[in-house]
Amino acid sequence: MKLDRFLGLAATRPPAVVLQVSYACGLGIVRDLGVAGIPVLALDPDPEAIGLRSRFAVGACCPDPLGDESAFLSFLENVGAKLPQRAVVFPSHDEYVWPLSRHAERLASRFIVPFSRWDVMHGVHDKRQQLEAAWRSGVDTPRTVFVSSRDELEAAASEIPFPAVLKPVDSLAFKRRFHRHILDIQSRVELRRVYEKVDDLGVLMLQERIPGGEDELYPVGSYLDAASRPLAVFTGHKLRQYPHAGGSCLAGVSKWDECWAEAALRLLRELRYHGVSQVEFKRDPRDGRFCLMEVNARHWKWHSLAAACGVNLSLAAYCDAVGRPFVAPRQADGRKWIVVNKDVPVALLEIARGERSPGDYVRSLRDVSVDGLHSWRDPVPGLLNAKTVAMQVLTRQPRARADV
Repeated sequence: MKLDRFLGLAATRPPAVVLQVSYACGLGIVRDLGVAGIPVLALDPDPEAIGLRSRFAVGACCPDPLGDESAFLSFLENVGAKLPQRAVVFPSHDEYVWPLSRHAERLASRFIVPFSRWDVMHGVHDKRQQLEAAWRSGVDTPRTVFVSSRDELEAAASEIPFPAVLKPVDSLAFKRRFHRHILDIQSRVELRRVYEKVDDLGVLMLQERIPGGEDELYPVGSYLDAASRPLAVFTGHKLRQYPHAGGSCLAGVSKWDECWAEAALRLLRELRYHGVSQVEFKRDPRDGRFCLMEVNARHWKWHSLAAACGVNLSLAAYCDAVGRPFVAPRQADGRKWIVVNKDVPVALLEIARGERSPGDYVRSLRDVSVDGLHSWRDPVPGLLNAKTVAMQVLTRQPRARADV
């Protein structure tokens, strides 16, 4: 979208500002809003971010809030001063959600922040408060012990069976250091070794690992208004992720279930939540319980499948923010989402190793209706990512990952 067209549209309807558009999550928000005719400004610290090249947005670089939050907020204020009217902000990652929630009042003259303020959002940011809210609202969780000292670590190791999962209460702590949100712990000896590298990250959680594979994960995506009333709800089933033990989604399918939806909404109401969120459950194959894995206070990677099924969470948030009525219909089931640029290379490698049947994989591609990156209506971002992936394969560049 050219700048003059964006400014012309933004004078007639409130624009949207999407923050961090380097991959499927932010790109999906841009497309969800753009196809509805909403003028979109896409911002990212990386000048090579693929979403900056979407035909549905004007793209520009911004400061990284993790590196300089003050510069990030000042930049937004300057951008807002140049817009014809207040814009609705859509952060696609936690590092943008938290400062926008904390400083919503500072930005209020230029931006509409369609999610909870920090007094509420802190209860989602803090994983301990998430779990305590789940317990109060009767939502099942894995067995969990909180750890803030070596003595508590030893006590937790006696209570939680191995293999287990170690998580920080601060959801960004492990991401900054290890490029992942959780650490798998196989034994008491490994727990002691890992603790030496994480004991400075505040309160930790040692949690029971729910058995079962990646295909036991079930997200509930929703938009709740300021009174925690649902205006759009989607439920799905994750089919594949990578790494398989706890990674990013490669394929998922729409699958409505009233039980998961009701449990997620009960928890969000307990948190007094407002905004787009993803509540992820894992089914315990031992007893069939759906246990809470986490609440993400934002869109998630494959939310564009919800929009393809009739539940456009981005549009729900936008309409509510600008005072337009909106209630999403019941979703269409059986549609699949995939990120071809990652799923196919992983599948080919596993087929070559004999870890996957070619026929099973081909059959799994039936009914795919959405790709997280590729779109005939917006081809450039997907092609740019495909070029990057191809170069990584050809030069055998490993993905950055810290040892623990």
